[in-house]
Amino acid sequence: MIYPLIFFSIFFIWLTWNYQKWSLFLILIILPVYQIRFQILSIPLTFLEVLILILFTVWLIKKIIYKQYPIFSYKKLKTWLWLILAWFLISIVTIFISPDLRAGAGISKAYFLEPILFLVVFLDIIRDKKDLKLAIGALIFSGLLVASYSFYQKIVGQGVWSTEIWGQPKILRATGPFPHPNFLGLYLGPLFMLGLGYISLNFRKNIPFILKILFFIALFLGSLVFAKSEGAIIAIFVALFLYTMFHKPFRKWSLILILILILFVSFFSVPRRYLAEKIFLQDLSGRLRVNIWKGAAEILKEKPILGAGLNGYSILAPQYQKRYYDQYTQELISVETHPYPHNLFLAIWLELGLLGLIIFSLILFQFFKQGFKNFKKEPILIGSIMGAMTVVLIHGLVDTPYFKNDLAILFWVIIGAMIIISRGEVPKRS
Repeated sequence: MIYPLIFFSIFFIWLTWNYQKWSLFLILIILPVYQIRFQILSIPLTFLEVLILILFTVWLIKKIIYKQYPIFSYKKLKTWLWLILAWFLISIVTIFISPDLRAGAGISKAYFLEPILFLVVFLDIIRDKKDLKLAIGALIFSGLLVASYSFYQKIVGQGVWSTEIWGQPKILRATGPFPHPNFLGLYLGPLFMLGLGYISLNFRKNIPFILKILFFIALFLGSLVFAKSEGAIIAIFVALFLYTMFHKPFRKWSLILILILILFVSFFSVPRRYLAEKIFLQDLSGRLRVNIWKGAAEILKEKPILGAGLNGYSILAPQYQKRYYDQYTQELISVETHPYPHNLFLAIWLELGLLGLIIFSLILFQFFKQGFKNFKKEPILIGSIMGAMTVVLIHGLVDTPYFKNDLAILFWVIIGAMIIISRGEVPKRS
């Protein structure tokens, strides 16, 4: 295994030196390679991290050799500069709050430092609408590969067996190239929104445009159905609804569809009962999450300001999270704890403290502020970018779509796309 990685790394160095933009696109295509893990000088690394470090190092060396000063124009970041620096500095401080300094440092490196290094290169070499569309296209291609693999799993019967209803037989859930079906939903959800925008911008003048849209929707949503990633599916529909509310040409049709859906749910008991279980977290998955949140809340009662530090929740959770028993039979169902508490905002509060949660909120405020400000100029492109972030946040109510190598990169690429549009380097669509 080590020799193919070495050869690929050598090829990637050459590619980055000669075709920097395409090496960045390649990283976006193969984000799931973070699962290839090893150690160099006793430092844990993933293959994705190695590629990001190569990209940044070669970019920096070329800047110095060719005397391209300033190396990076921070003036273009404006308000974003202090937000990004604050986000990174908080991740450094919370290493020392963590019960495990080594693990905390590893998380800071993988989920904070390296995504910001990638963002710096991204903002420097992605300079116009054409480049941005190519970068988004690379992400969509990655999503197509991942979704296609989940269809293969469905055909051959691969995946993981999961208990969805206690006392009922387990069901097979697709995972794609990931070890867990939730990871598939966390990855494909934001890419679905970006993909709709990408296809609309690139293929609208093509006759079979509607066929491309239908194929894309079927592939991505089918993959999410195979994974039973209900959080991702609900987040997508919420994002689509919000987009149509802001984009006037679709507003009337969206309201009509919502009215039809309300009538359908009102007249039929099965969908009404299903929605009630999901909204009020009455199914097994929902009840387990509520139990996890209660344990997380107990930690925050003791550490409301500083939180538990990076990697602190995973260490402290077994002391605070109660065992979960069936509410009717009192049968023990779960004693399992998780690295993060299945809620993005709780996770950030626990890992980065209250100040980290505030900075995260300000990042989101700045993102949507700039999005709404420029929405009329590029309703499809900006709408898809805002939609991707909306999926992250809605799904983040029941999962943690940041604290994973690929998801951290994806989050900052979405931010980076908005920064590029807002700084005026993406010309108005004709």
